[in-house]
Amino acid sequence: MWFRTVCVTVCLLAGAWSATAQTSTCSITAFKCKGVENCIPKSWQCDGTPDCQDASDEDPTICPEKKCKETEFRCGDGKCIPHRWQCDSEPDCEDGSDEDPKHCDATCTSEQFTCASGMCISKRWHCDGDNDCGGDDHSDETNCPNSTCTYSQVACADESCIDRSLICNGKDDCIGGSDEHDCPNTTCSADEYPCAGGFQCIRREWLCDGDTDCPEGDDERDETCTHQCPDDSFMCGDKSCIASKLKCNGFSECSDESDEVNCAPACKEESEFNCGNHCIPMELVCNGNDDCGNAADEPIDNTCGRNECEDRNGGCAQICVDTRAGHYCKCKAGFMLVNGTQCEDIDECMEPGICSQVCVNLKGGFKCECVDGYARDPHNHHRCKAMEGHASLLFAHFTDIRKISLDHQEITAIVNETQGATALDFVFKTGMIFWTDVREKCIYKAPIDEGSKKVVVISDDVTTVDGLAVDWLYNHIYWTNTDTDTIEVADFNGDMRKTLFQHHLDEPRAIAVYPSEGWMFWTDWGQQAKIESAGMDGKFRQVIVSKDIRWPNSLSIDLVLRKIYWSDSKYHTIYSCDFDGSNRRVILHSTDYLPHPFSITVFEDTMYWSDWRNEAIFRANKFTGQDVISIAHSHATPMTVHVYHSYRQPNGTNHCTPLNGLCTHLCLPAPQRTAQASKISCACPDGLMLMSDGLTCESEDDSDPTSGEPILESSQITNRLADEVSSTMAPEMKQVPAQVESPSEGEDGNVAVAAILAALGVLCIASAMAYMIYRYFRKRSVHSMNFDNPVYKKTTTEDGFYLAGQQRTNCQRASAEPQYQHRQYGVMSPEDSLEPLTHGSNNFV
Repeated sequence: MWFRTVCVTVCLLAGAWSATAQTSTCSITAFKCKGVENCIPKSWQCDGTPDCQDASDEDPTICPEKKCKETEFRCGDGKCIPHRWQCDSEPDCEDGSDEDPKHCDATCTSEQFTCASGMCISKRWHCDGDNDCGGDDHSDETNCPNSTCTYSQVACADESCIDRSLICNGKDDCIGGSDEHDCPNTTCSADEYPCAGGFQCIRREWLCDGDTDCPEGDDERDETCTHQCPDDSFMCGDKSCIASKLKCNGFSECSDESDEVNCAPACKEESEFNCGNHCIPMELVCNGNDDCGNAADEPIDNTCGRNECEDRNGGCAQICVDTRAGHYCKCKAGFMLVNGTQCEDIDECMEPGICSQVCVNLKGGFKCECVDGYARDPHNHHRCKAMEGHASLLFAHFTDIRKISLDHQEITAIVNETQGATALDFVFKTGMIFWTDVREKCIYKAPIDEGSKKVVVISDDVTTVDGLAVDWLYNHIYWTNTDTDTIEVADFNGDMRKTLFQHHLDEPRAIAVYPSEGWMFWTDWGQQAKIESAGMDGKFRQVIVSKDIRWPNSLSIDLVLRKIYWSDSKYHTIYSCDFDGSNRRVILHSTDYLPHPFSITVFEDTMYWSDWRNEAIFRANKFTGQDVISIAHSHATPMTVHVYHSYRQPNGTNHCTPLNGLCTHLCLPAPQRTAQASKISCACPDGLMLMSDGLTCESEDDSDPTSGEPILESSQITNRLADEVSSTMAPEMKQVPAQVESPSEGEDGNVAVAAILAALGVLCIASAMAYMIYRYFRKRSVHSMNFDNPVYKKTTTEDGFYLAGQQRTNCQRASAEPQYQHRQYGVMSPEDSLEPLTHGSNNFV
């Protein structure tokens, strides 16, 4: 949807510019500048940015004072901004009136603790041993009664304190060894190397690769390594290795900066002269002395003192600059030098991030636009900001699930006392969150403002689920299972469970879906690490990234720009690429900010990620990787992060409604490879198989030709029904009269033929109606499956088809959890089972 909007906008804007740029008459969709013979799109008039050379499009006499809408805030200078931008800790008005403390006095509630910085946190986090205020603000852990441990320590069973880094390090630091209880299995496989302390395992191929992977750095010590870099690498002065292509790139990747030594110089044309291997000041050229050392600054071709620009502008298309020894050509802003003398227009839109969303290239310049729902930042017209809602950041904290407001200082707990919350996603339109618990081995859901009312969704065969994605249009959840090496799908109640992929998967982790176009993406950090894509119905699977990838932990989709972002914990890098893997870019490479990233999410111009080793959540510009800021620090083992905002789940059409797409069981979005591609695809839960009609699911026993009456093809069913209808028709409709009163025998024959044709027509209509009635009742009486994995038991119902609820033995169901009321597929909408969003809080606008 957004992609089409972007394309149409670019085409209209570019067309309005080009079609009228060289004429004195503008179209009805364009505005004619006064002083020059050119036209601009009418939408650019009075938008606050001069687009005409004489700025006539922003003439105050033409652009009256704008009246603000009810949904807008009026700045002190009369400009209007969306109400959502008011009090978001970022001044959008020139006078800063939108952030006036008189109107933005945020105070913490009685259920919250006020940090020294003014941030609000849950009162239950006060004096819990964690620094929840963040950064250097430890006010929530100061003056605590009966507290002997600092914020960086944990208490042992005997109330003594040890440093947090000593937990699960393979040694008993607490008396009785309580710091080594409930630790992950630390047995390394044959192809892994046990790090010092016996806790962490790394792959043996990571030994001596110049990158410290073990906590104590023993994988890169002299006694372990011979310090030989691969052929395509450069060895730094500290004997670490970097890729050869990073040498002399203008940035120091080596800690001793040895990769930027002995590089070819880049001289400033205006003030320096290039001697070939070094630069000298331009004042030393043509002074009679050999200052270069090779006499390059003292030419003997009479160029000293001669102004070449006086002769036909020195051959330059635009600007000629004379120097003490020669000359060079330059171009005006918006143009680039070609062949040393010619100037061509620069397509600024080719530069990533030049515009947040829509870029229109112009002759010697460019213009930025925003898609529907976004507006240009008043201080930076290249940037687009959401006009509605307040964005928050949801993140799983292993022991709970928290929400961080991104426009004011507030951190709240959504779900408390989780055992191992890992993967996380949400449905914004209903206010429901879904998460996985790797310790309880379950998938849960709960209203975002009533996290205590959690409900078990999946409990059987759920082991290590690191990745979870919600299809907010067709109401399904998708998840990866690292232990079983599968990717599965089920509805929001945990029913209709189907394994989509179970082959050629090694260590699947992060997963993301795009239901509007029926695509899904996931990462695999196994021996052959890769990123794959496929239709959400399991079709058209393909590898899109397989080179220069080692440990892809996280993945997120940018729906506006149609790109995917992922982080690699081995390369300490965040990347982006198009949906097909093309146009791959390095966004940020840093061993400081990305020592072990786990999850990433993208919104507006910002990317957010969690990092295990830093125990923090960071943000940075999603185009350049610059402006890195820690927004949540000292959170042990931060897991999945998600920006919570309606624009991250744009509205779309559920093509399975009504009647569930005529599917008896699963109706899934199909990948949109072409404009003519089917929007949906029917599928069957595990244990059932799809019949040749592409709509009906039957158990494998029922489809066995030796187990009773054979399964009929659709054409056979139609023929049989036609025979049955024909046999029950009235005799006068089945037979042609033997005699009719007619003036002649020829006319008598014509009447007989007409009667036969009419009878055949009635027969066809009756057959079609009978078939539709048969299909309807067959769908309502089809055998159902009771999902007691792994053995499926056939049951029948009197009221119609439904799936019996699973027997959940591994998870503790909340006492308030209602019994599942399953819908009859093909009769009720899949959205009927969604729980409504409660409006008890104003924090989720």
